[in-house]
Amino acid sequence: MYKISKDTNGIVLLCHDCSHVERINSFNESLGSPRTQAARAMQNHSREKHGVESLEITSGTIPIPQRP
Repeated sequence: MYKISKDTNGIVLLCHDCSHVERINSFNESLGSPRTQAARAMQNHSREKHGVESLEITSGTIPIPQRP
């Protein structure tokens, strides 16, 4: 499960169960939609780290961890 939100660096996907973050702008546009790539990466994270097969996706404004 993850949330989709925006910060000053663009769209981010945040794991509901931990502090894992996928940033849309971290993905290569030449490989397809960056948003689709980020969603796939978040689904893989959820499956591998939390055993979640089906994801509930929500949107809204939430605090987003900043890059170091």
